[in-house]
Amino acid sequence: MYFTEKEWRQIIESPFSVELFQGGNVNVNGQIVPKAVWNLMVSGRDTSLYSKGIKPHRNWKITDVKKYFGLSGSAEKVAESLSELKKIVLKNQ
Repeated sequence: MYFTEKEWRQIIESPFSVELFQGGNVNVNGQIVPKAVWNLMVSGRDTSLYSKGIKPHRNWKITDVKKYFGLSGSAEKVAESLSELKKIVLKNQ
């Protein structure tokens, strides 16, 4: 799956991109990871579960994920987009 120009624009203007370049870090198993990358990994997992009919926790909402990453579409499409975005971001780290 490839992103369209409009989708890239939305991703670049999203809170995820801002946090990726300006945000802080978190300690994950003794390794320092950018907070945006951590959110990407966890959101990918949660969205994958949600696309299969499992809500990750009581207050979890797909709309929060869509707003944070600048994505749109069904849960399956968002899960696929996050997987592709993860490949792109982690390739460069």
